[in-house]
Amino acid sequence: MPAKRVAILYSELAGYTMACLNALKKDHDVEILVCYWPPAPDAPFAFGQIDVVDHAYPKDKYTLNQLKGIVERFDPHVVVVSGWMDQDYLKIARGLKRKGIPVISGLDASWKGSLRQQILGLLGPWYLKRYINTFWVTGERQAQYAKRLAFKGKNLRYGLYCCDWSRFARSYFLQDEQTEDAFLFVGRYIPIKGIHILLEAYKRYRDRVENPWKLYCAGAGELKEEVERVPGVVNLGFIQPDDLPGIMQRSRVFVLPSLYEPWGVVIQEAAASGLPVICSDACGAGPHLVQDGYNGCIVESGNTGHLTECLVAMSSLGYDEYARMSEGSFELSKQFRPERWATTLMSMAGGQKRSDGKSGQTHLNT
Repeated sequence: MPAKRVAILYSELAGYTMACLNALKKDHDVEILVCYWPPAPDAPFAFGQIDVVDHAYPKDKYTLNQLKGIVERFDPHVVVVSGWMDQDYLKIARGLKRKGIPVISGLDASWKGSLRQQILGLLGPWYLKRYINTFWVTGERQAQYAKRLAFKGKNLRYGLYCCDWSRFARSYFLQDEQTEDAFLFVGRYIPIKGIHILLEAYKRYRDRVENPWKLYCAGAGELKEEVERVPGVVNLGFIQPDDLPGIMQRSRVFVLPSLYEPWGVVIQEAAASGLPVICSDACGAGPHLVQDGYNGCIVESGNTGHLTECLVAMSSLGYDEYARMSEGSFELSKQFRPERWATTLMSMAGGQKRSDGKSGQTHLNT
C-alpha cells in the first residue's frame, strides 16, 4: 500500500511541532510536505535541517502560485492548515477541498464572545466551510469556539498541541539531582505574557519571605531591560528547544501569568518535567493541565496580589507536599503526546499505523 501524503501549511515551527512530525514519520507510512513561516524575531527557533520532513518549503521564498503548484503536484491525501490567518494557505486549501481532499485547520483561540467572534459565528457555516472540513482544537475552550462556528461531531477533533513529551519527562526523574530553589518563567518578554505583573509580584514576594527563591526568566522581547533590573531575577535569554528540558530540570516551580494565552504548550513541558505550575486563568491549557491545589495554582489574570500569594505558598511547600504536586503535574502531562497527535491526524486522513514499527525513507527537498 503506497504511503499517505500529508501536506502541512504551517505558521512558525517550534520544537513541539517537530516532535509531532517525528512521531508521524516513525509510526505511520507517510510522505510529509511542510510549508512554514520564517521564525519570529522574539522566538528565533533554530532547527538546522528539518530532516524528518520529505519536502520543506519556507513560505517567504515562494510566491502564492509557486506554493500552490508545489502542493498540487504533491497531491496530498490530507492537508493541515495551522489556522485561517494566512490567506495564501486558505486559497491553496480551498482548491484542494474542491477536489475532495480533506482540509484540517488548527484552532487554538478560546471563545470570548467578542464582536468579531460573534460575526464569525454567523458567517462560519458559509465562509469557513468553503476552506475547511474539520477543526482540530487544543482543548475544551477552543472546542466551544469551533462549535459556534458550526464545526462539531466528526468535524471537530481534540489534541492539536502537545509537547515533546518524552524529552521533558526525563527531567522528572532527574530533578532531585540538580534542582535549585527557583521559579521559572518561559515566554516572550511582552505585556500580554504578564511578565510585568510577575516582576512586580516577585518583588513583593522577596519582601515577604526570609530566604527568597530566584526567578529564572527565559525569553526575549521588549521588556528585557525591566527583567534585568529586578534583584533576584536571572535573565537566561531565549532558550532553544534542545536546551529547555535542562532549564526545567534546574527549576522547582513554573510560572506563566499571561493576560491572554490561547493554549501554552510550555505549561505541558513544565508539567512533564514534574514542576508544579502557577498559571493564570487566561491560559487555555490551564483547565486541562493545572488543578488548583493538586499540582499548582490558578491565579486570577492581572492580579498581582494573588500571584504574590501563590509564589509565597509554593515556595513554602514541605518536601512531601511538593513531591505530591510534582507527581500530579507529571500524571496530568500524559494526556497529550506526539504519538496521539500523529494517530489523530492519520485517522482524519484514513491512514493506518505501521505494522513494522519502522519509519520510512526521507528525502529532503528544500
